[in-house]
Amino acid sequence: MRRLLRQIKSELKTAKHCAIYQEELSRVWPDHGNHREPKIARFAEEHGFRLRFYRDGLCAIFDKALERKRREKTLS
Repeated sequence: MRRLLRQIKSELKTAKHCAIYQEELSRVWPDHGNHREPKIARFAEEHGFRLRFYRDGLCAIFDKALERKRREKTLS
């Protein structure tokens, strides 16, 4: 999970979003027929991201949480 977190943080430094594909998602949240989306959304929220898009079997797209974006604009 730490590796995934580093990847997302690194990508969001220069991009507006970060796509994580099925292969990487299944390393952290194995697909055993259960719904992973709530778990992935919770992970995003806990780390200051937003799960912008999720399609089971394809990918999850993260961006910065709106609150965090506003704070960064204020500090700039």
